[in-house]
Amino acid sequence: MQFPRGFMTSGDWPRQGLSDSVEFCGVGVHSGKVCRAQVGPAEAGSGCWLECADQRWPASLESVVEVERCTVLGKGDRRVSTVEHLFAALSALHIWDCTIRVEGSEIPILDGSALPFLEALAPLAQPAGSIAPYVLDQPLWVGNESAQVLALPHHECLLNYALHYDHPMIGYQEVCFAPLRQSFAQHLAPARTFALQQEVDWLRAKGLAQGGSLDNALVVQEQGFSSPLRLEFEPVRHKCLDLLGDLYLLGRPLQAKVLAIKAGHRWHVELLRRLQQNAG
Repeated sequence: MQFPRGFMTSGDWPRQGLSDSVEFCGVGVHSGKVCRAQVGPAEAGSGCWLECADQRWPASLESVVEVERCTVLGKGDRRVSTVEHLFAALSALHIWDCTIRVEGSEIPILDGSALPFLEALAPLAQPAGSIAPYVLDQPLWVGNESAQVLALPHHECLLNYALHYDHPMIGYQEVCFAPLRQSFAQHLAPARTFALQQEVDWLRAKGLAQGGSLDNALVVQEQGFSSPLRLEFEPVRHKCLDLLGDLYLLGRPLQAKVLAIKAGHRWHVELLRRLQQNAG
C-alpha cells in the first residue's frame, strides 16, 4: 500500500472496535439542556461518524464549525458541541471506527472528564486489526505571541502541554503523556474541565456554560478549588485530554511529539490543518 507524504508508516498501531452500543445521557455543559449520545460499532476502516436528526457527517477536520471553549462539529443546520472528551476516550482505546447518534446539540458533559466515557466503552472494546499512524516527517508550528503548538517528528506519540495562568491556584503547570506507554485512565481521564471563578459570569453572558455546575466542572477560586483535586495539576491534565480529543479528528493516531503552550481548541484545530496540508 502506498501512503502520500505525511502518511508514511513505520509500523501499524493497534485498532479496536466496539462489540455493542452504549448510551450516555446528561446535561450539555453549554446549552444546559438534556442530551443523549449513543456510541455504536462500525465496520473497520469506515471511520467515526456523527448522526444528528437528518444529518450525518464524519468526525474530521472538515466538519469543524466552531472552536470557542469547545470543539463543535456540524453539517447544514445541525451542530454537536463538546465532542473532545468522548473523542479522547475513543482515541485512548484505539477505537477509530464507530457511529455516534446524538439527540440534542451537545455530547453530555457527565462529570466534566473523560472517565465516564472510558469506563463505559472499555468493556466493549475488542481487537479489530491495525491502523497506520500519521507519521510526521517535518516540524510544524502554529500559534501567536500568547499561544503555540509545535509538532516534531518522533518515534512515538508524545503530548507535552504547558499551561500558565496568572492565578495563585494555577500558575505554571506542565504534563507529558505518551498514549501507548501510559495509562489514560490514571494520568488524564479523571481530569475535569475547569474555569476561573471570574470567568463564569462572562461565559454565561455569551450563552456558554449554561449547564455548568460544581457536579461537572472544577471552579478555580482565589483561595482554593470548588472541590478536591482528583489528580496533581488537574487543570493542565484536562488541557492535555482536550488536545488528545481534538487530535482524534485526524482519523488515525499521530506519531509525533506535540508541544502545546496555552493553546486551546483553536490552535489544536489549526495544527490539524497544517498536518493535512503537509500530507497533500
